[in-house]
Amino acid sequence: MWRRGFATVSQHQQKARYKPVIGLEVHVQLNTKTKLFSRCPTTDSSPNRRVLPFDMATPGTLPSLNSQCIHRALKMARLLNCHVSEWSRFDRKHYFYADMPAGYQITQNHHPIAKNGNFGFWVFDEHLDVPYWKEVQILQLQLEQDSGKTIHLPSTSSEEGPKSLIDYNRAGCALIEIVTSPCFETAIEAIRFVQTLRLLIIHHNLSNGELHKGHLRVDANVSLEKDTVPGTRTEIKNMNSIRTIHTAINFEIARQFEILNSNGTVQKETRAADQDGRTVSMREKDDVDTDYRFIVEPNLPKLRIKEEWLKKAEEEMKSAGKADFEYLRDVIGFDPRSSIHIAEDPDLLAFVKRCIRLRDSSVSAEEILYWMKQLKTTMQRSKCNYPPQSEFFALQFMTLLNLVRQRRLTHLRVLDLLRYYSTSSEGESEEAMTLEDVTEFVTKHKLWRIEDPREIERLVEDLMRKNEKLVEKARNGNSKSFNRLRNLINEATEKRIDMEELCEVMKRFLDQKSI
Repeated sequence: MWRRGFATVSQHQQKARYKPVIGLEVHVQLNTKTKLFSRCPTTDSSPNRRVLPFDMATPGTLPSLNSQCIHRALKMARLLNCHVSEWSRFDRKHYFYADMPAGYQITQNHHPIAKNGNFGFWVFDEHLDVPYWKEVQILQLQLEQDSGKTIHLPSTSSEEGPKSLIDYNRAGCALIEIVTSPCFETAIEAIRFVQTLRLLIIHHNLSNGELHKGHLRVDANVSLEKDTVPGTRTEIKNMNSIRTIHTAINFEIARQFEILNSNGTVQKETRAADQDGRTVSMREKDDVDTDYRFIVEPNLPKLRIKEEWLKKAEEEMKSAGKADFEYLRDVIGFDPRSSIHIAEDPDLLAFVKRCIRLRDSSVSAEEILYWMKQLKTTMQRSKCNYPPQSEFFALQFMTLLNLVRQRRLTHLRVLDLLRYYSTSSEGESEEAMTLEDVTEFVTKHKLWRIEDPREIERLVEDLMRKNEKLVEKARNGNSKSFNRLRNLINEATEKRIDMEELCEVMKRFLDQKSI
């Protein structure tokens, strides 16, 4: 929140009159081997080692368009259901930063490679009872060159002030800028869009998609509309984590509301997000055309899109199939939230894929999710790394799910077996190498669930007779004595009786005057 404290009823009513209006600009760094307009490699290197004369705007050097960048842009256009123009054109966008050697950026402003698309995704949150589907309009998709990277260093002594260092390795790398309409109403919608888009981009090999490395950077335009009257827009630049996007947008909404609610005026400006997600002013924002002085790039001809290029892009998109989160959601039946969560964690995704490969078709996605949560809690309590990595454990895990589903094992016994196998099966220890299959282990130690009602009654009656004092206290309504007696019977029978069934049998005996 912008300020701490409790909001009054009138403040809530006033805030309800304001509607957040959010638009995004997503910059995707393409994973091509060379840069957009030069043959300089894009592989990681020490600072300023991946730079050619054109990247440094050396006089006399000319741009040479990378065909792989065009191919990836067409695939991105297909992914976002955009209309691809018959031709597009590059422009010069003038501005001066130390990390922009030429004093301008080659981009596509007036005639982008694609426009008028749409993209659908699921919106979910812990505060939402049911996820909902949202579609976003894509205004345009354009190719452009990246700038260098500025590294700010703090002051090291009283005599020397802070320093800024520039690494030009990134200068000239290929970017795709995706511009959405201002149709997001919450920060949650914005981050779900970015999360979903990122996973699809990685799946189709368009970008490595690592936000912390700058492969995906997000700008957000935020304003508050009051009674259908548009508000003044501010832009939050260069956010490179999901947490920052969420926090910064919420902070900016709260900041603008505080200003408007105090009869102030929101300034049209460009802002940045600090390490805590708070937005801070960078500079005033003028009219775009006046600010950037766009002109046609004189050293590049019009780009005419061939039909065979589009067909190749469409064929590759089709052959790639569903992304992991789409497969988990649409084929296996995981809910949208779990699908995204699993797909974003490589280790968790690998574990789930092993389980799916080994599962019986009768085991549902909900059952897998439930027991994964139980497994995670069990392993964390045992100070083990979650999720398990061994194929052997995945097999035992799915076997247990089948057995508990068939009611051949009790819930508590499964928890114990999960603890035993998760702490023993990982690694290459002698114990891990000699572990038995779950079915063999349960049979050997006689741990199968007791199903015969007469045997259950006999065991319960026998144990209750041996604990007459506890029985008497439980019969008189002492809940602690009842629970203690239940736990005693449960342990004595090695957790082989279903707890619900055990409690029912105990209550029947306690209702009798004598046992």
